[in-house]
Amino acid sequence: MAGAPRQGEAAAVLRALGRLVLPQECAGCGRPDRALCRRCTALLGEPQRCEELTQHLGTPEYAPHQRPPLPTWALAVYAGPVRHAVLAWKSGGRPDLAAPLTAAVERAAGAVAQIEWPTTEGRVLVVPAPSGAARRRAGRFVVGELADALGRGLAATTGREVAVVDPLRRREGSGHLLGAAARSRDRARAVRCRGRLPEGCACLLVDDVVTTGATLAASADALRAAGGVVVGAVALAVTAPPGSGVIDLSGPGKETQRILREVD
Repeated sequence: MAGAPRQGEAAAVLRALGRLVLPQECAGCGRPDRALCRRCTALLGEPQRCEELTQHLGTPEYAPHQRPPLPTWALAVYAGPVRHAVLAWKSGGRPDLAAPLTAAVERAAGAVAQIEWPTTEGRVLVVPAPSGAARRRAGRFVVGELADALGRGLAATTGREVAVVDPLRRREGSGHLLGAAARSRDRARAVRCRGRLPEGCACLLVDDVVTTGATLAASADALRAAGGVVVGAVALAVTAPPGSGVIDLSGPGKETQRILREVD
């Protein structure tokens, strides 16, 4: 086991050397010479509200009094070139994608900054969704990089004091791969917050991909229990709902924006 981290480091070095020798290609569509071409970058458009596309973040169908929806923005639908690029970055095979993907989130801060902030003074906390220990050890904590980018963007566009903090951890046995029903039952105890937050501080969650919204909902619960006021969440992409007919997104962002606006 002691040799595993060294093997991972060696593999990362070999991949980096390979990129110096082999031509670079777009991770989304395969076009040469760019990590993410302009056409695929355009798919990461203006952030749109998407909580009603998810199972756990929108208005509860049978018990709307239980909790309010969590305002959630996504830059794209998780399909086609966007899916290819996000998977390549998360796998560790294409660290060169960090620059264009984090830049898209940093640009999105201007739209997200229009949310209703709590009246309490103090810094805004940007909080990445919890990530597994193995991913952190391997240097693939991509949601942390997204949180840093959003924090920079918020500080620049709002003038508020912004801090990126990482207090959330998955509880043992919660599992990222639980089914929708199991995640719904276990949501309240799936994520924990390490320590208390300043009472009433504004918290903005960040994730890479939103599917059912179970992880973000559990993260919001944990932050509220620790004293925070969760004002919303931001993600690179949201999974298209069943029946939307989205298989591939080949146009410059138009289909993505149409699907996201359907819930506005």
